[in-house]
Amino acid sequence: MAWTDESKQQAIDLYTKQEPTPETSMEVVKDIADELGESPNGVRMILTRAGVYVKKNPSRSSTGGSTGGGRVSKEAMHNELKTAISDAGQEVDDDIIGRLSGKAAQYMAKVITAVNG
Repeated sequence: MAWTDESKQQAIDLYTKQEPTPETSMEVVKDIADELGESPNGVRMILTRAGVYVKKNPSRSSTGGSTGGGRVSKEAMHNELKTAISDAGQEVDDDIIGRLSGKAAQYMAKVITAVNG
């Protein structure tokens, strides 16, 4: 379904009414996407462009520091990268991201966030 001005506003209204936090934002977006029959990435892009999307705090999930040591959750880092790409207003390609290691996804997310921050 193509986005209309009305559907964009509906997504924004539904999102802001939920009063999302960095911890709940992604789940709220998923619920709205299901309700509107849109992709979560599409909803997140609309919310980001409207300036209402609450980003996940990337420093909270990064415990290994910048030394390159320590293990990271591949799934968590893939999600962090997807969020960074969406926040940059770009299309997420799950197939490509799925091929990255957790460390590679973490690195790319940090770079994208720094460039767009």
